[in-house]
Amino acid sequence: MKKTQVHLVGAGPGDPRLLTRRAYELLSRADIVVYDALVSPEILALIPERAERIPAGKRAAGHSMHQREINALLVELAEQRGGCIVRLKGGDPFVFGRGGEEMLALRSAGIPYEIVPGISSGLAAPAYFDIPITHRGLSQAFTCITAYTEDEGLPELDWTSLAKLPGTLVFYMGMRQVAKISAALLGAGMSAERSAAILSKGTSPAQQLRSETLGAFAASTEDYSALAPGLFIVGEVLSLAEGRQPKPLEGKRIIVTRAQQQASGLADGLRAQGAEVRLLPSIEIVERTEACPQLEAALSDLSRYDWLLLTSPNAVQYFFAALERTGRDARTLAGLRLAVVGPMTAETLGRHGLRADFMPSVYTAQGFAADFLAAYPEAEGRRRLLFPCSELAQYELSTSLEAAGSQVERVELYSNHPIAYRPEELQRCFAGADWLTACSSSSIDHLYSLLEAQGQTALLREVRLAVLGPQTAAKAERLGLTTSLIAPEATIPSLVEALCKASSADQAEDLD
Repeated sequence: MKKTQVHLVGAGPGDPRLLTRRAYELLSRADIVVYDALVSPEILALIPERAERIPAGKRAAGHSMHQREINALLVELAEQRGGCIVRLKGGDPFVFGRGGEEMLALRSAGIPYEIVPGISSGLAAPAYFDIPITHRGLSQAFTCITAYTEDEGLPELDWTSLAKLPGTLVFYMGMRQVAKISAALLGAGMSAERSAAILSKGTSPAQQLRSETLGAFAASTEDYSALAPGLFIVGEVLSLAEGRQPKPLEGKRIIVTRAQQQASGLADGLRAQGAEVRLLPSIEIVERTEACPQLEAALSDLSRYDWLLLTSPNAVQYFFAALERTGRDARTLAGLRLAVVGPMTAETLGRHGLRADFMPSVYTAQGFAADFLAAYPEAEGRRRLLFPCSELAQYELSTSLEAAGSQVERVELYSNHPIAYRPEELQRCFAGADWLTACSSSSIDHLYSLLEAQGQTALLREVRLAVLGPQTAAKAERLGLTTSLIAPEATIPSLVEALCKASSADQAEDLD
């Protein structure tokens, strides 16, 4: 019999950035995760590949496991399997999450447990709509109420007392009950003009606010179940949402094709502006681990070179990995000057405590060659550059430099492998999407090849294409694709800002 500690963890309302630090730590080292249906896909993506995932979703009219079965499962896993067991529950485990029942089952079986609170949707979702559930002069208190019963009737509540309560009423799990709740409050004496609202999918990119008077909701025959998960809120604090400025990319669905290792920066930037991000990495970046005599020779005598030329964050990462693997560090670069193509590469270099000696004014191969040759017009044969790169790196840069008399030694450190997807995965990702982003020529090339092989290139006509630089745009054009947006600078912040401006222009056009 092997027992272990079970962690009852609150996943929060959906936005992965609202996970507590403790919740993230436990997910990162989990061996088994038993999760509910309300846990967002973005949070599930944080679970390690090696961990076993067990769905125990409990949704109205669609229970996959009864609560007693979940209780027994947790006890069985702890006694027979062991390891780091995480019971992951939406919101907070102790706020209508039945976490108390699971705690008592573990306690009864003598199994150690840990409670990790999460941010409840009743607090977080209103905040994402600029609605404080308490506010001086409007609400001195708030009351959280479950509106769900298994027979889909109203719970037995003291509606008269609820109607007299000051402050804000927050009803959980009530999308099927909105009209009934409103009618019950009206029948108990609450004013038909009282402010009320449905907050659907709060803190997610798909969140929406439906505001009405209590009387209007009571008279409605609309089925609000499609808005689940959601909250039904009654109170004067709802008026504060009227001046809210929506984020620029709210309601936009944007596909990110960047490699998994690099996607987080762009995805986080887009999410911060309200976008729904769909990850579709078209390439996997893999370090070349086989012996490379050319690399060994270069690293053994770096004094042969005048410059180290780094054209991407990946080049920086894998070059320094090669240094470390061979027992060297940044001190071996003391005699070299460092050149980068753009600010993203310069930033990555800076994480190693080094600053670039040269960066062009235009972040392209042509811009680099023109500015570099103008800044360093050394005599022919005196300019020697070591160029660590991908096996798919363009030859345009090295060819331009060599034509001017430089000696460029190209060393391929990593490769870009295409990722395959099933047709239904691609169709699901593209469905309803507004934009497709591509940050490199290889990403759009591999994606197009995949779609072409499956006869699905028509999917690309359903989205607008936004790219990071002119080289990627040129590649798209050679594939017969139209680029709707090119970031003014070859940086992630520039791409995000350009998408925000395009979205604002779309909204202005709609108003016209």
